[in-house]
Amino acid sequence: MMQRLLTILAATAALGPSYYCAAFSTNNARPQLKKNHDGSSKLSKLSTNHEASSLLSSPSDTTTESTTTTRMDFLRNMFFATATLPILASSPRPSNAAPPFAIMAEELGYFPVKDEKSGETVMVPAKAKRSSTDQAVELAKYLQSTKAVMYGAFWCPHCQRQKELFGKEAWKYITYVECSPKGYKSQYATCLSNGIDGYPSWKFGNGKSQGGEMELIDIATTSGFKKKFAFDGSLEEGQVPSLGGGGCK
Repeated sequence: MMQRLLTILAATAALGPSYYCAAFSTNNARPQLKKNHDGSSKLSKLSTNHEASSLLSSPSDTTTESTTTTRMDFLRNMFFATATLPILASSPRPSNAAPPFAIMAEELGYFPVKDEKSGETVMVPAKAKRSSTDQAVELAKYLQSTKAVMYGAFWCPHCQRQKELFGKEAWKYITYVECSPKGYKSQYATCLSNGIDGYPSWKFGNGKSQGGEMELIDIATTSGFKKKFAFDGSLEEGQVPSLGGGGCK
């Protein structure tokens, strides 16, 4: 459609200023473009004598009122045509549009990026969304100081829920190891050497380990945090929808 508008505008401009109004007048039929034998385009003859005489007449042959009307019609049509072209040119085709990363992260829990070093496409887990409680932040800091590690995979919904249980402020203190070969900053070999066969898997600084997602109160107890600091499990209850426990294999 845009190409058709451009063709009509170009053909009309070639006729000269005195024919603009007649060509775009709402009172006259629009001239049609036809192909010559040599491949060039020309305006076809109009179907009525009135239309032909309107095109062939000069401005001096028409009345002032008629000329004013056709010029206003031309300007109005020209404005509409030129205003429409940028819209047609800039409108994206829905079939070629990719979903934004925010939508992919929301639906899948991860999104693709290109690794600058290898050039391969890898997957980045979505960030935690909910705000952390103060005690969750203190627990995460304790886990960091005792060198606790959580092993997981970008595609694992239980890993994503574990992240949400901590919240966005606390999660930044957690040492996380990506075990999937397709995950961002994957440490697949480290996971194999540590015998990780399910996600999430915790290894705490006191030598204890636990597989599957854990409520924060359980992490506080297993890691030894609760022996030194108070932790109220009721403050964390109901914050994140349950997946029924367990983990991913």
